[in-house]
Formats: sequence, C-alpha cells, structure tokens
Amino acid sequence: MLERPSAPSSPLWPLEAAHDVAVENGDFRATSSEPWLRLQREEGLKQGSIVRIRYSTHYFDDPVRPILRFQLGELGFQDHLMPAAYEGAGVWVGRVPNGLTETWISPTTRTGPFDFRIESVETISWRFWLAKALASPRRMFYAISARLVGLDDEADLNLRWVFGAEPMEAFASWMEERRLRAIPRPLTDWASGPRITFLIGAEEGGASTLGASCRSILGQSYSNWRVILPKREKALVAATKLEPWENDPRFSERLDAGGFSQDLICLLQAGDELRPHALACFVEHFERHPEQTVVYADDISLGASGRETPRFKPDWSPIWHDSSPYVGRAALFSGKLVDLQALTADAARSVLWPQLLSQAAIDQVGHIRRALFRLPEKPVSESTVSPRRMAEIASGPEGRVSVVIPTRDRADLLEKCLRSIVDVSACRDFEILVVDNDSAEEATRALFQQFSARYERFRVVKRPGPFNFSAICNDAVADATGDFVIFLNNDTEIVTPDWIEKLFSFARRPDIGAVGARLLFPDRRLQHVGITLGMGGVAGHFGARQAADTSGWWNANIVPHETSAVTAACLMVEKTKFVAVGGFDSVHLPVDLNDVDLCLRLGERGWRTICDSRVELIHHESASRGGGLRLQRVYRQERTCFLERWRGMVRDDPCFNPGLSLYAYDPQLG
Repeated sequence: MLERPSAPSSPLWPLEAAHDVAVENGDFRATSSEPWLRLQREEGLKQGSIVRIRYSTHYFDDPVRPILRFQLGELGFQDHLMPAAYEGAGVWVGRVPNGLTETWISPTTRTGPFDFRIESVETISWRFWLAKALASPRRMFYAISARLVGLDDEADLNLRWVFGAEPMEAFASWMEERRLRAIPRPLTDWASGPRITFLIGAEEGGASTLGASCRSILGQSYSNWRVILPKREKALVAATKLEPWENDPRFSERLDAGGFSQDLICLLQAGDELRPHALACFVEHFERHPEQTVVYADDISLGASGRETPRFKPDWSPIWHDSSPYVGRAALFSGKLVDLQALTADAARSVLWPQLLSQAAIDQVGHIRRALFRLPEKPVSESTVSPRRMAEIASGPEGRVSVVIPTRDRADLLEKCLRSIVDVSACRDFEILVVDNDSAEEATRALFQQFSARYERFRVVKRPGPFNFSAICNDAVADATGDFVIFLNNDTEIVTPDWIEKLFSFARRPDIGAVGARLLFPDRRLQHVGITLGMGGVAGHFGARQAADTSGWWNANIVPHETSAVTAACLMVEKTKFVAVGGFDSVHLPVDLNDVDLCLRLGERGWRTICDSRVELIHHESASRGGGLRLQRVYRQERTCFLERWRGMVRDDPCFNPGLSLYAYDPQLG
C-alpha cells in the first residue's frame, strides 16, 4: 500500500546491497530478518574521530534500531546499536574505530521493501563534546582513562553511555531533529481503506477544546473518516464561529445502527489532538496486521504550561496493563467488537476499553511505536479501573517447590540467605537444595552440618569441578523433587514473606515460563526489576540504581509486569518447562547471560517471562560489580554467542520502547 521513493539511498552517502538485500526497480527489499547495506564511501569517517550520523527511513515503517557495523579486516567487526528513527529520522553519535575497512548497516528486522538513507556524516564540535562531558563526567572520565591505558573496548563502551541519551526535558528539540525533512508520502489506495469513526466526549471541555480536536481531525492526511457529534456538542462547536466543518458531511449527529461494523473506532475527549499523519499510520498498521483488532500508539502529554512530555509504551503486555494501565485513549479498535449501545451509552463507554483489552488475545492487540496523539494532562477513566486486576494470593503452591542455591564457600553470605528462607517464608512446603561447587572452608562445612541436622528439607549436593553455573543448576534440577524450581543466589536475602506464593501464582500458569522478583542493593537502591535487551549493548537492568520507593516506568518497580528476561539470582520456573527447553546452556553460556538465554528460549515456546515487583529480596554482592572499568574481554566469547543467537531481540526488545535510550537507567531519549 505504500508509495516509496524511487532512489534507494541518498546520492551524497550512497548505500549498496551487502547481504540479504535485493534491489528491485531501484528499491531495497530485505530477504531475511537481518539485511545488510554497505556504505559506498568512507570519507568523513575518519578513524579515531567522534562523528554524528543522521539517517532516515520511510515514515510508515515501524521504528527499530539499526545496527552499525564497522568492519575491521582480520580483527573482525565492531557493532553499535543505533537509535531508532522514531520520528522518521535518527541520529547516532560515536567513535569510528581504528582499522576500519568497510561500514555496514542493518536497517530493519523485517523482510520485504524498506527505505533507509544516510543523510549526513559530520565530526562533532568541541561544544557538543564539552556539553556531553559535563552531563556525564564519571563516564567520560572512565572513557578517557581507559583509552590512556590501552583499554579501547572499555573506553568505547563508556563513550556509548556518554553519547547515547538525551534528557526528557529536551523532547521538543529531540523530535524536531528527528522529523523527516520531506513530507512523508501518503498511502496510495485511500479509496479502499477503512472508514474511521470518532466519538468525542465534550463533558470536560468547552468550545475551544472541542474545536481543537476537530481541527486536528480535519488536518489528517488520511481523509476517510467521520465524526459523531451529538447535537449539543455540534452546537457548541458552531458557537465558536470557527467551524470549517459546518457543511462537511463527515460531521454528523447520530451513529446509525449496523453502520460501523467495518469501521475503526476512536474514542476521544475534547482537547485530544491527533498529529497530521496519525490516521495514515493506523491504517497502514492494520493493513500489515489484519489479525489485530485493537491498536494503540504512544502519545504526548500536554501540560497546563504547554510543555510536552512523551509517553513511550511497551508492546502489549496484559499483566502489566492489569496493574498499571498504559494504553489510554491513543488507540483505535475494530467496530465489529462492540454494539451500538456500548458506543452511545455513557455508562457502557466508561468501561469499554478495559473490557475490549481483557477479552482480546495477545496477538490481537498491536502497538504503533510512535507518538500520534497529543493528550491534555487529565485523568482517563481506564487508568484507574481494571476488571482483571489481580487479587492477592492467599493459598500456598499446589505441589512442592525446590529452592536451588549454587555456592562455593562464603558461609557468611549463604547463612544469611538460608536463615531468611526458613525464618521469613510463609510457605513451608519446599526443599532447599544447596549445590556445593568445591567449598573448602571449615565454616562452610559447619554451616552445611548445622542446617542438615535442623531441617529435614535441607540437602547438599556436591558438584565439583570448574565453575559452570549452567551445568551446576541443570544437575540440581535433575536431583530436585519439586514440581517447581526457584534458582536463588547465595548472596540474596528474602524480604517478602509470601514470596513463594506470589511467584508461584504466575509460574503455574500455562502461558508463563520464568518468573523473577525485585532485587535491591543493600543500600536499598534498585538493582533489578527485569532485564532489558540491548541495554548497554547486550542486556542490562533498566531502572537500576533508583531509590526503592521510585515507581519507575509505567510503575514497573512496584507491580507485576512482562519483561524479556529476569536474572537467575531469583528465578522460578516449572520443572517440566525448564526441561522442555533443555535447561541452561552449559556449553556456550556457562557463566554469563545464561539466564537471559533461558528466558528467551522459553519465550520461543510461547511461555512469557514475568517480573513480580511485589516480591522483594536484598542482593548483596552485585553492587560491587556495577559501573567502572569492567574488562570487556571477560566473558567476551559468551557475549558473542548470545548476540549471534539473539541479535534480532537485542535490537528490538518488545517490553521496551525504541524511543527510549539503551544507555540510561532511567527513562531518557534515545
């Protein structure tokens, strides 16, 4: 349905097909989910320099993060995740490595036609460098220090954190810099596109706010729509004497029965505005995803002072939405889902969104990852009421739970962990399986004897040899008697008494795989509320280092929510599901990233991952491993294996948003 530009790349910075890209009639077409283009000229990419690359895509293409690959000859290559072209264009700032031979870019994750252009490449100014250094002095210090001692990988990583984020306060300029310079080409077959019906409530607004909503609809590039304005509201609009719609037949006073089943429906409040190409984006999305019946978009919150704040949203996550509704009014749904009474009766409309979302299958709800609405800051009815909000779990697990704790000495940590389990846990039907990997200290042996004598459900399993977390845990599961397994680090302490019950309430569900918890550093800062793919380049903890009472992005710090992965420092999974995917990968991922890999393999089977942030543990040792000059050569082989296996997910985490930075622990612009 899209009319695309005839030239596949900018003449100033031409691109050619490198791998899995066909050129048909001058257009690029991806033949796999990871197509690669090659930059035909390298001028401007001076080795060792910091450059700013601006690029663009077709406006109606779903924004995903491109991969910038610097080919380094015999040294291999260096990959960078570029920010998504959220508003049609994107900007990447980073260092060009020494030894550069070619520059490749993978612009999309979807097969079929695509557009991608390099619009400019320039060396950044000293003013820009200084501003970034002042905004992130610690990271800049690490980058410079690492470079001075020859740790180029560590220096480059810290530079990504320096240049990879913009504050939310800069949203207006950020959006302006990422807007396409040319007006996006519209859909070519508007005549066959669906009609969109708007119902606008004016109870909370006067003539000016209702008029603003109507004018934004009139300004749409997609014109097959109608607005239902009851006589009272239509008279209110007419009173403004600014009614270009007065004789427009698309404005009517009544919704005819049976006349909207083929329409797309949009429910607005007076004052809500659509951006000029919003409807075109929705129509194109529904065309690409005919199975979807409800589609929502990101939106912009308009404050009383006129300040705009983006509301970036995750892809559809029903458990997350149950506890913290985020869809709001920036959405359209198929008219076949409702009857006339639901659309015209105020009482029925007030609960319509929760009902539609609760009844929809997961694959029937879509997300346009672009801000298409401007909504005044005011309460929305569906933000406070959710018919599927979960009740607290009062009963214990159905079946035994095995708590698996790998350890090697550190009796001081292990004793705190064990005592918290037996003293704090409300549930009593579990076994503790400590997997001993060559402990040699007398204090550890004494601790084993003490707990073995006092607790019948306590066992020690010997697992000698080189440390291989994956193999240790796999062996323990084979020995476990429980129907459900909790992997627990020996440096954790239980805080929430009904932690097992809460984790079990999700793990027992047939559509759920791994379930994790909220972990805190000993100083009560957040360490983990789920793992974000692509964070820091591979995977990391978005939300980390915030205060414990911070609610987080869409309340993720305090409510259960979908996430792509959780840490095995506390991870519950049904034993049969764990065995079905082959457990942890002990061959390729013996120490690092094995928990993330497990969650993703469970996800391939349709078993989603949940982080229940109502469950809280203290995680002692991890604080000492964060930040600073972490040597990249440690676990390099595991990171390489993980990225080769999951690169498509790493660049496009469905539980995150392409408008957000992967190089900031709190919500910042990418």
